[in-house]
Amino acid sequence: MTRTALLLALIGLALAPVAPAVALPGVRVLGTGGTIAGGGNPASADYKSGVFAVADLIAAAPGADTVASISSEQIANVASGNIDETIWRKLVASAQAAMADPGIAGVVVTHGTDTLEETAFFLSLVLPPTKPVVVVGSMRPGTAVSADGPNNLLDAIRVAASPDAVGRSAMVVMNDTIFDARSVTKVDMRRVEAFAAPTRGPIGQVLQPVPRFFAPPLPPPPQFSLQAAKLPKVAIVYAYAGLTGEDVLNAARGAAGLVIAGVGAGGYADAARDAVRDLVARGVAVVRT
Repeated sequence: MTRTALLLALIGLALAPVAPAVALPGVRVLGTGGTIAGGGNPASADYKSGVFAVADLIAAAPGADTVASISSEQIANVASGNIDETIWRKLVASAQAAMADPGIAGVVVTHGTDTLEETAFFLSLVLPPTKPVVVVGSMRPGTAVSADGPNNLLDAIRVAASPDAVGRSAMVVMNDTIFDARSVTKVDMRRVEAFAAPTRGPIGQVLQPVPRFFAPPLPPPPQFSLQAAKLPKVAIVYAYAGLTGEDVLNAARGAAGLVIAGVGAGGYADAARDAVRDLVARGVAVVRT
């Protein structure tokens, strides 16, 4: 190449239009604590939930800032056994505000795994499916060897930022797997593959940067408006050999509703039936499952 040709080529490169930077989708991460925010002795199974702030979790997620423009809010920092209605209401209000923001494509909720499925199901009932809401946790604290939280959070951000996630209501992302909030449940207390959906199976996976969904979205579940009044108490009774009417009445004391998690197809002991009839007569809603 002659000197003149080289000079012209360099001038051409200098004058070439610069491609505009592609704006990343916005994702709001709402932290509630749990094992994913926990810390302890790496050589021991003992740890404390809610040690790290949600901003620390985002900073530890590899490459998260290349997937989305991330903002965060600390809703709570507790073990998920301590999640209650007050935290739920604050979580819903912040999620609604994020979903109303045109710059936010989706919401991620970091959560402890013990009650993660309950929060996900609750969010699916009170938040519209207009933008994805992804609940994520971990089975190992951040200080553990091979902690699973950073990759789980990165996967959750990928799902929340994905256009294919729109219309799917609340979801759970754990161990490279996407679950529907209506069918997911925790099935193991130790292993990273702790969640499953026995009646439906997972709805997608995050084995590559772009999440893959296995089927189109299902129709959204019924939507409920979260009123200012305190939510009514609903008691749960697990049926077992030897269940008595006194057991049922004690569990249902002060409750507006009772769910009997029965044996088989919803059965329970004859000894408890008079107590259930008494509750129904008093206006307590009783559901067998």
